[in-house]
Amino acid sequence: MSAAPICTWFSVLACSIALNVCGADQPPKPKPIKIEFSGYGILGNRILKRLVRTMQAEDMRNETVDANFIENAGLIVISRMREDGFLNPVVIADMVLADDRRFAMRWRGSVDPPLPRPLAAKAVHFKVFKGQRYYFDQITFAGLEALPEKQARSFFVGSETLIPLKANRIFTPGRLKQGMATLSEFLERAGFQQARVQASEVRQDDKTGAVNVRIEVEQGPLHLVRSVLVETFVIATNQPIYRETLRPNQPYSQLWVQDLIQTLKATNYIGGYPDTTVEVTTVRREVVTNSVQLDMAAKVQTGPQISVGRIRFVGQKQTKERVMADRVPLESGDLLNPAKAEKGRSRIARLGVFDSVQLRYDDVDPETRDIEYDVKEGKSLNLNLLFGFGSYELLRGGVEVEKKNLWGSAHLARLRAIQSFKSTSGDFLYTMPQFIGEEVDLFLNGFGLVRKEIDFTRREYGGGAGGLKHFPAISSDLSMRYNYQVLRAFDVPPAAALRSVQNPGVGAIITDFRHDLRDSPIYPTRGYKLFMTVEYASQYLAGDVNYERFEIAGSFHHGLGGGRVISVGVSHGLISAVGSAAEDIPFNKRFFPGGEYSIRGYQEGEAAPRDPQGHIVGAESYLFGSVDLEQALTPKLGLVAFFDAVGFARDFADYPVNEALYSVGGGLRWKSIVGPVRLEYGYNLNPRKFDPVGTLHFSLGFPF
Repeated sequence: MSAAPICTWFSVLACSIALNVCGADQPPKPKPIKIEFSGYGILGNRILKRLVRTMQAEDMRNETVDANFIENAGLIVISRMREDGFLNPVVIADMVLADDRRFAMRWRGSVDPPLPRPLAAKAVHFKVFKGQRYYFDQITFAGLEALPEKQARSFFVGSETLIPLKANRIFTPGRLKQGMATLSEFLERAGFQQARVQASEVRQDDKTGAVNVRIEVEQGPLHLVRSVLVETFVIATNQPIYRETLRPNQPYSQLWVQDLIQTLKATNYIGGYPDTTVEVTTVRREVVTNSVQLDMAAKVQTGPQISVGRIRFVGQKQTKERVMADRVPLESGDLLNPAKAEKGRSRIARLGVFDSVQLRYDDVDPETRDIEYDVKEGKSLNLNLLFGFGSYELLRGGVEVEKKNLWGSAHLARLRAIQSFKSTSGDFLYTMPQFIGEEVDLFLNGFGLVRKEIDFTRREYGGGAGGLKHFPAISSDLSMRYNYQVLRAFDVPPAAALRSVQNPGVGAIITDFRHDLRDSPIYPTRGYKLFMTVEYASQYLAGDVNYERFEIAGSFHHGLGGGRVISVGVSHGLISAVGSAAEDIPFNKRFFPGGEYSIRGYQEGEAAPRDPQGHIVGAESYLFGSVDLEQALTPKLGLVAFFDAVGFARDFADYPVNEALYSVGGGLRWKSIVGPVRLEYGYNLNPRKFDPVGTLHFSLGFPF
């Protein structure tokens, strides 16, 4: 390269740097308006600022704001405070004007008086004075018979707690109106079509903020649907081709009418009549005692019979069209059944790779319509950081990487690595959703684990393949997989080493069944869950040992009212080597009860059989039960008392148990923004020679 081009290049670069340094021909960037809030608490101030920024984002980029902006911001602040129960807030807008003069305006309850015009401010400080917070103190009802007062009261305030905080019983005129509307809607759906709900008395104490409300309810008679005459007409006929009389004997409501209409439409969708209309009328009313019996008629017009033209997919960038087409249970030339078209939309959405899936129809001719699915693909790569704390493993953290829509086939690959003070683990999962039929996924998995238990160290690795069948109608999953794993156990107590295998390769068929009808997987208050796993290991499955392992567990949750929830949990497990030597049972597969999710008077794995020297040797069968009674102190904080019991047998010959341990205790549970926080102490009623008197458990975060 010659010297001249080099010098030219350096000259241009030097000139460019000089221009950037000097700022030549570059106008200075405008300094955005400065908005501050005070008086509403650290978190409250941030919330108010975020609301103003969100609703007036464009104006926030300017150097100054006008009177309209400041008044709108004041209205946003006052509205939010009133929603929080502060019905008479005071807001002072302290402004620094464009010419550096100071100006302030005081507003009480509303943005009045208005600011002078014209006005330009380069800084605004909103000083908030909350005033008294108003809350529901007592809510009484008159004339209400269709439901308990406690249930009706829940339409106005949140769930009951032991400590009735004002923040959970906020009163505003809007909340009162919404509560009455909800109660009225409930009565209407229960069949009380003439129900009237009104607040006959509202007494506010401006000194304390307490509000006493009396709700007057006029239920009126119960309306019941005695019969429905269904007549179906096809296009261009005046005589029904089908007639049927239904006798539902159900409470009448608009929701019931909508369900009837949808049912009748779906019946005709099957025949290719997507334009079916249903008109429901009341033919006769008869007063019988305290109810009104209704005889109704449903006129069904099928409209023309329509066939499917083309099925199109638009919006995809990586996903193969075949993958989506396989999920649509319709083909060109089929009769158009909107229920099947919607089922296809649902199946495409459940692939997990789309942010949205829209379904549209396009008319081709009077007897043909095209179906179009408009999809929007989501992010294909997700990175999640994991964090938690447990009593045994202490601090734990990890990373999870998900890659979606591999090969454009909606396949999912997930890699997860976790480290704690007691263990190192990693696992890989590759899933092919809806691979067989509608609800069967295929998967491949691999894993590795090194973990220091109380009296030994386990090192395990392996992998396998299997299928997962979903049963959404009954909220259940059934999976079956082949797994090969190497189970190594180090520093095993001598007594246990003589009766088990420490380093086998295990080939096994594993079947899992889950049935979950809880209202929440993290904070359940009602419902139940069942889990069962069966493992069959054999030398014929490329393993070194033969055994059968079975475990079943269940939990039941029930609300007692007043913020109290009782939870009952039971589990049972056994492992045996029927037809083989007992020494075929791998030490790692024995049961080691104990810990914060087991009997809580012990550390994890500590409530297991011991040898005469006190070493933990594990059980071949166990039976566990627990009862928890939780009392909500506030919506986020609860007090719990519990009783745990576990029985076990070191050898299967002593099945089911030949020794039992019991613990009682209590603690606190907090629903934090980072997940559940639990602080619980379990006291052992009958500790053995080497057992602790009790154990304190602390955990933070969602389980992973």
